[in-house]
Amino acid sequence: MSGRHDAAECFARRFQRVQEVIYPADLGRPYTEREIAEAVGMSVSQISNLRNGRSVPRADRAVALATLFGVRVEYFFSPDEDPYARDVERHLRAIEQERRGEPIGQLNRAAGGSTLLVGGPAPANTGLLDDDQVRQIAEGVAVLPHDMRETVCTLVDQLRRVARQHKSREGQPR
Repeated sequence: MSGRHDAAECFARRFQRVQEVIYPADLGRPYTEREIAEAVGMSVSQISNLRNGRSVPRADRAVALATLFGVRVEYFFSPDEDPYARDVERHLRAIEQERRGEPIGQLNRAAGGSTLLVGGPAPANTGLLDDDQVRQIAEGVAVLPHDMRETVCTLVDQLRRVARQHKSREGQPR
């Protein structure tokens, strides 16, 4: 098999996996190929070709798809034994488990939010993702067009910096 074929097959398998599992709760179902195509600026036939392993996306399109599903782009191309790929799969299983109504640990609940995108270990405040308002915000951002998501990320980063500054001032003796 050629390297390109292997990459297309790996991409297709991972793309299908995230499409089956990661979608907004208010949608209540996986995204259609048309919804994905509109969200990332591709045609439905291009999405179909990606899902069926007939092609590999350009880098910018792979990034847009990764952003839509809240994973890092390397997830789509990493070998199964890669730590990040294993971590994403663990989170995907936790999402499925939660949807079946089975109890899951707090770390795994973070899978529906930003933990996958950030990658690595879950942040210390993972419990915030149990907050319905935080989850609603994360799910709402996931359906925004790419340029709007970038704006939201910039705003969140600015707010986070302000919150850290405020917290550090509170901790200083007066």
